[in-house]
Amino acid sequence: MKKVGIISLYYNSKNYGGLLQAYALDKYISELGYDSELISYKRENIKPLYLPPQQTKMQKLVKMGIAEVVWRVYSKIVTRFFAKRYSECLNSRTEKVSEFREKSIRHSKVYTEETISECKKEYDIFISGSDQIWKPGVVDDGYVFNFLNARDHKIVFSYASSVSVSNLPDVYIQYMKKALAKYSAVSLREEATVEQFKRCIFDNTKHVLDPTLLVDRESWHELAGKQCINGKYIFCYMLGDDRNQRKQIKEFAKKKGLKLVTLPHIVNSSVFQFKTQDWHFGDEQLYDIGIPEFLSLIQHAEIVVTDSFHAGVFSYVFHKEFYLLERPTNNPEDLMNVRIYDLVKLYGTPDRVISINENLVTKTVNPIDYSIVDKNVLTMQKSSREFLSSALKN
Repeated sequence: MKKVGIISLYYNSKNYGGLLQAYALDKYISELGYDSELISYKRENIKPLYLPPQQTKMQKLVKMGIAEVVWRVYSKIVTRFFAKRYSECLNSRTEKVSEFREKSIRHSKVYTEETISECKKEYDIFISGSDQIWKPGVVDDGYVFNFLNARDHKIVFSYASSVSVSNLPDVYIQYMKKALAKYSAVSLREEATVEQFKRCIFDNTKHVLDPTLLVDRESWHELAGKQCINGKYIFCYMLGDDRNQRKQIKEFAKKKGLKLVTLPHIVNSSVFQFKTQDWHFGDEQLYDIGIPEFLSLIQHAEIVVTDSFHAGVFSYVFHKEFYLLERPTNNPEDLMNVRIYDLVKLYGTPDRVISINENLVTKTVNPIDYSIVDKNVLTMQKSSREFLSSALKN
């Protein structure tokens, strides 16, 4: 049995979607008959290949305006005041998520930038997995297996890696062209960056589904935990910080006559901490929520409102009414929102995106016909599975 090592943003992650995609890719490859696991890659001295030009503090203040500056100062004060008060309940969430990461996802011992080359002897096949591991400013030698060469006779390819920027810097293009020369196949998660890769880096780059959509729906129903909330509710999962969006969501829940259930204080992939925007946001705020409970909250909701790509994925998996909100960004080159547009394009439900300039409360949408959506996803799922199966066999 050939052994497969998958590298992603798995190590120490507390991101629900990031861990679910890692779990899904490992699970599906294992079901194909391979001995698969995630490579635990710990980066300590991150040396970004590329960083976009940074604004000065004065430029940032001018762009924000007085009202936003006042809010930032207020937010810092409130955060410091409540940080300790909320630490216990946020630690319980961390423990739940960490337990799933360590016990439910097969993984290697921990490698660092200095020791990552040691895993060369452990695997027959190396996969650069999904998530934003190839984003300029994130990608490094480990995420493209630069410790391997042709003489090692290993199968090397990517599955649904994400780049998430609109313009590829020259230094990035040259680095990736050299790094991917040893790859037998390259696939990306976002369709928008596939054409750029074809032109500049790897001419046979493929567009494939996120790993969570490779796995059969029944598996996700089995993984989902017991029902967390009694009665009908809207489940809201927000990663962004926009206060106006939260105001709209409150009004939307009131208009629908449904309880608003939230997972407050999600900051980034490795930290849960008090976030002022989520203070008092939601009729019921939940903390002791691991991966099975996260899936259950989507599974049993009447409506899902989110700015999260993976919450949008699982809204489809469980056939839920959903709304995907654009996440505000100050970087015009950041393709963070292209993920959700790719998703609704796949589904055939473009009206389910709420742009920055739209109002969730007044938005009119067509009911989702999941018989059509299922057919659309099935076509892409078939081609993605075929790509992965073929790449594994080289």
